Amino acid sequence: MNTRALLLVASFVAPVAVSISTPNPSRNPSPMHRAAAVTDEAVANDNRHPAGHLVDGVLTIQLEAREVLWYPEEKPGASIPLYAFGEAGEPARVPGPLIRVPAGTRVHATVRNTLTKPLRLRGLQDRSSGMLDSIVIAPGATEDFQFRVDVPGTYYYWGRTESNFRPPGPGNIRDGQLVGAFIVDPAGTRPWPGERVLVITLFNDTLSSLGVKAERAQRVLRRELIPPDNWFTVTVNGRSWPHTERLAYAVGDTVRWRVINAAGAPHPMHLHGFFYDVDARGDAQRDTIYTPGQRRKVVTETIRGGSTMAMTWVPTRPGNWLSYCHLVPHIDPALRLTQQVAHDASAPMNHAEQGMAGLVMGIRVAPAKGMTVAAAEAPRRRLRLFINQREHVYGDQPGLSYVLQDGPIPPAPDSIRIPGSTIILHQHEPTEITVINHTSQETTVHWHGLEVESLYDGVGDWSGAGNRLATPIARGDSFVVRLTPHRAGTFIYHTHLDEATQLVSGLYGALLVLPENAPPDTTEHLFLFAVGGPSDEARATVNGSEAARPIELRTGIAHRFRFINISPLDERLVRLSGGSELQEWRALAKDGADLPSTQATPRPASVVLQPGETFDVEILRQRPESLTMEITSPGSIASRWAAIRRGARGSAIPRVVTSIAVTVR
Repeated sequence: MNTRALLLVASFVAPVAVSISTPNPSRNPSPMHRAAAVTDEAVANDNRHPAGHLVDGVLTIQLEAREVLWYPEEKPGASIPLYAFGEAGEPARVPGPLIRVPAGTRVHATVRNTLTKPLRLRGLQDRSSGMLDSIVIAPGATEDFQFRVDVPGTYYYWGRTESNFRPPGPGNIRDGQLVGAFIVDPAGTRPWPGERVLVITLFNDTLSSLGVKAERAQRVLRRELIPPDNWFTVTVNGRSWPHTERLAYAVGDTVRWRVINAAGAPHPMHLHGFFYDVDARGDAQRDTIYTPGQRRKVVTETIRGGSTMAMTWVPTRPGNWLSYCHLVPHIDPALRLTQQVAHDASAPMNHAEQGMAGLVMGIRVAPAKGMTVAAAEAPRRRLRLFINQREHVYGDQPGLSYVLQDGPIPPAPDSIRIPGSTIILHQHEPTEITVINHTSQETTVHWHGLEVESLYDGVGDWSGAGNRLATPIARGDSFVVRLTPHRAGTFIYHTHLDEATQLVSGLYGALLVLPENAPPDTTEHLFLFAVGGPSDEARATVNGSEAARPIELRTGIAHRFRFINISPLDERLVRLSGGSELQEWRALAKDGADLPSTQATPRPASVVLQPGETFDVEILRQRPESLTMEITSPGSIASRWAAIRRGARGSAIPRVVTSIAVTVR
């Protein structure tokens, strides 16, 4: 078998090697050819119904590993041959059957391997021991598992069939869907009504036999170090957007999700419109359930490959919303398996459903029974935000920019500033922002982290409700946004259309909400991490520049540092050191929400930010000294590809360290 171990760029600080298969006609015949031999079709598993039979405290379940056809985009879309688990006598499921029992249950499970390859199985055991056992099941053999589960949490079980069974977690080759959720509820309790289990999987093997990706799709996937002859798809509970399940709630509902990332790549999971509480974090082996003082509110939480999260949120406003991964290649239409012809500009297009794919969930929130929508308060402040374009900023490509009007005269249509103007709002102040599009293309503005009404959320042909949906802002057109910030903090605004091009071309900016009636704080420092252009040679930037200006602090004064990562793919590692020693700072806020007092404490001055995350810290120094802040970023796409061709792997992939002198006087 010919494979390449490629580093997913988003994990460059803590590398995760993912085996990406290279097409081999003798090993991966086309899906049409495979269909003649494989007739068993897997069905998408929404993880609503536990498998097996639970009687008198004993769960009996019979599982089979089978070769099946899978339709991540539903019929008549592309079918993919792979391996999946199913209950005996039932269709195979992607992901595998849900095992859900209360603590104290005895489990009697049999697993039959109907494949032609040995199957190494992990995860069918209690989590009280320090390690997960594994067992190899020969082709045609059946193994018996009997154990008692006592440790509540969110777990999963999985199988591997590759000859070396590595890496030990779930795969992304043909065995990438041999995974199922394993939930253990506290003894004496019932699952929360309506709680959902969302299993994320990533699959690569056999997809390239579907044909050749469009040129634009190849450019997008190239940024994740995926060669043009390899495809991948990312799914939630077996489906890829827009075929993922649409979740429905009402205002005031308590929404509980358990999210399992059974893929090797990290996913910064972002929720539009609302903050959510992180209730627990774990992996296949252990789960840490947080006390109220340990929980934090976020709009984006990174779930590393193989890890899990439990979360709770309460919708307070009706309308359409999204939850998705904030890595642009994981939601780009480049992930579509059924390649589409170029869109006819004269034909109508649903930008949300046709302009996104992959790891996206649609959410519809209905008004509560008897709920009346209060009239919007008259704005006390009015702003005008221009979306401008200047030709040949990035070679033959234009630069795009958000420019806030300052004074009575609008900015020239070709005046740009990258990053866009920093917008400063005040908590509880009703504000109206008129957005005018002076570019040559449709676009939108998403107010990332702000608790706005759905109509103003910035997802074309989705934001809003019923027949009242916000369309993208057409060339030469405008859109009026009305919002009242509920909390003070550090936020972002950015495009939500063709992010692979528009975001890296400059359509992003910082949005700061100050406490009510508070003046701007001159002791604050803002650091906005992005990428400087759409080309493969573009490098990581800090506040729009590859270099950064020195910082001067005053002794005895608390300085607030606001960090924002709006790069399309790559994380940033930020460290503050003095000489060779890591210093301390005090954590203040995550995603614009103040941290609980138990977490707003001094800690080592190091933080990793994934795309879509913001983080605020306080730095207080009592004597004059010289410090250094380092931002570690990936090298350009071109430099990383060059290194891979030379055989570089993992930490040998180029990284760039931007050093900023910090002088305390």
